[in-house]
Amino acid sequence: MDKFLLSEMYRLEIHWDGLVFKDGVCIFTGAMFSGPALSSANKIESNDSIVLDFYSQYIKFVSGVYVGKFSWGEVKYKDENVLLENAILTQAELNSTPKLKNDDYLVIDTLNHEEIVHAYNPMYKTFVVNKESGYYNFNK
Repeated sequence: MDKFLLSEMYRLEIHWDGLVFKDGVCIFTGAMFSGPALSSANKIESNDSIVLDFYSQYIKFVSGVYVGKFSWGEVKYKDENVLLENAILTQAELNSTPKLKNDDYLVIDTLNHEEIVHAYNPMYKTFVVNKESGYYNFNK
């Protein structure tokens, strides 16, 4: 399994139960945030979004910056997780890159997103991971 460096305290994950791709949008069912970063994060608000930067992992497939907007509707806190209703991912090159699978999940590095510096770092470095095989290394 390939590893990548990411301090556990800054690790935020997005998991889901199912995916549907429609008109350049990835629609999630059963989406949720989890991970150690939630213990120090501000409250996650309903009807919000973040910009995910996939470029370092997908450089082989895209011609330029590769970011996606991850949006969600209502938020519900449950145990250690944050459940997200109506979650979607929109990306400019969604159709030219490998598609997410149901057993994948996203790992977000929140290191540069503490309140004092967040405004200077509008995108979250993000990695696609498979629970069986680990970090996808598309450069092999």
